[in-house]
Amino acid sequence: MQDFKRTKLETSYNSQRTEDFSIINGPTGTIKQSDHKFDEQASETSEYQENKSSSLKQPLPIIQQDIEKSEYESQIVESLGDSYPGSEIKALIEQKKQRDHKPIYLNIMVVGQSGLGKSTFIDVILKKKFRTGQILRDSTLQIQEIQGQITANDFTLNIKFIDTPGFRHQYSLRSWLKLLCGHIRSQFNSYQQRQNLQYESKEKFQQLSQQDLDERVHVCFYFFSGPRIQTEDLQALKKISGLVNVIPILAKGDSYTKNEIIQLKQQFNDLINEYHIDLFKCQCNNNFNERSQFGSTPPYVIISSVEQFQVGNHLIYGRKFPWGICDIFNPQHSDLAILYKSLIGHYCLELIRLTDFLYNNQVQKEKQKMKMKQQNKTWLANLISYIFNL
Repeated sequence: MQDFKRTKLETSYNSQRTEDFSIINGPTGTIKQSDHKFDEQASETSEYQENKSSSLKQPLPIIQQDIEKSEYESQIVESLGDSYPGSEIKALIEQKKQRDHKPIYLNIMVVGQSGLGKSTFIDVILKKKFRTGQILRDSTLQIQEIQGQITANDFTLNIKFIDTPGFRHQYSLRSWLKLLCGHIRSQFNSYQQRQNLQYESKEKFQQLSQQDLDERVHVCFYFFSGPRIQTEDLQALKKISGLVNVIPILAKGDSYTKNEIIQLKQQFNDLINEYHIDLFKCQCNNNFNERSQFGSTPPYVIISSVEQFQVGNHLIYGRKFPWGICDIFNPQHSDLAILYKSLIGHYCLELIRLTDFLYNNQVQKEKQKMKMKQQNKTWLANLISYIFNL
C-alpha cells in the first residue's frame, strides 16, 4: 500500500515538471521556429555590418551648391562678431577708458595772515594757467570761491580756489580758525549728505553716482612769512592739519636773500617736527627732475604779482625793481612754477585719496561724539530717576 502511494506521487511530480518545462520553453515546434528566426536576424546583422564597412571606405560625395545668405542669417553672422574671444576684454577696456576720462575736481583753500598776497596768488594762477579774466580783489573780507577749468585730450580738470580772509586785521586767531574749520566741516557734511542720498534708491544712485562732484577741501596752502616763524602760525597749522592736507608757502620771496630763504625753510621744518604737525608729504615721481634753487621743499617760496612786463618777445608776470625785473614763474626767482607742476602732475590724485581718509576719520569722530552725548543723556536720566525714587 505504501509503495503504491509513492509511485503515484512520483508520477504526479514528473508530470508537473513536464508542464513547467513546456511553459518556460514552449512546445518543441516553437523552439525550432525561434531558432530559425534567430539565424535570419544574425545573417541580416552581418550583411548590415558588411555594407557599413564598405560604405566607410568609399569617399563621401560633395554637393556643390550656391547658397545665398538671407537677411536674417547675415544679422546672425554680424552679431556673432562680438562673441569671439577677446571682444569682451576690449569692451571692458573701453568702459574703463570712459571712466578714466571722468573729470577731476581739485579744491584748494588758501589761508594765512593778511597782506601776504593770497588773493594775488590765486588771480595770477587763474590768469596764467587757466586763462580766466578774474578781477583782482583788494582785500578778502569773507570766504570766496573762484573756479577754473583745463580741458585737454578728452580730460577735464576742475580747480576751485577758496580764498579766505586773513587773521590779525579782520579776525582774531581763535575766530579765524573757527571760520576755516567750520567751512571744511560744512563741505564734509555736504559731501556726506549727497553720498547718503544716492543710496536711497537705485534710480538716485544711477543718477547721482555719475556726477562725480566733490566739494571737499583737498589741500590747504598755508601762507607765512619771516623773518621768524610765529607761534600763531604753528597753532593754526596744528589745528588745520587734522582736517585737511596742508602745504606751507613762504610768501614774499623777493624780500629775502637766498641764504635767508634756506635758513627760514630749515627753521620751519625743525619746528614742524618739534611740534609733531602732520603736513602733506610732498613726494614726486622719479622722472620729475626740477628741484628748488632755495633748498628743500616744502615750504615753497613764491612771489605774487599780476603786473606784466615785456621782456624780449615774452610777456611775463613779475615785479620791477631798480636792479631789474623779477619773473615769478622763473625757477631762479621763486618756486611757483615747481609748485604748480608738482600740484597738478604729481600731488593731485594723492591729495584726493588722502582726503578720503581725513573725511572718514572726521565722520567717525562725529559718530563717537553723538554716542558720547547719548550716553551722557542716559546717565543723567538714570541719575534723576534714582533721586526722585529715593
